[in-house]
Amino acid sequence: MRKPSAIGFAELHTQLRLTNRLLAAGLRDRLKQNELIGLLASTGASHQEIADVLDTTAPTVAVTLNRLRKKERAN
Repeated sequence: MRKPSAIGFAELHTQLRLTNRLLAAGLRDRLKQNELIGLLASTGASHQEIADVLDTTAPTVAVTLNRLRKKERAN
């Protein structure tokens, strides 16, 4: 009988990153980048994590989130 293999945190983290990339890729043709950034930010992801998923930079994410906040306050 084969023993079940234990999955460590590193393996789970890799799987989650791949899944996030696949989900983001599916949404890229439907949503604009600023909409994707707002959506991913609502999950509690850091600027760098969002940038990694969307193949952009953390400062771009920070500026976009700031603009989204200003737009939300104006409404």
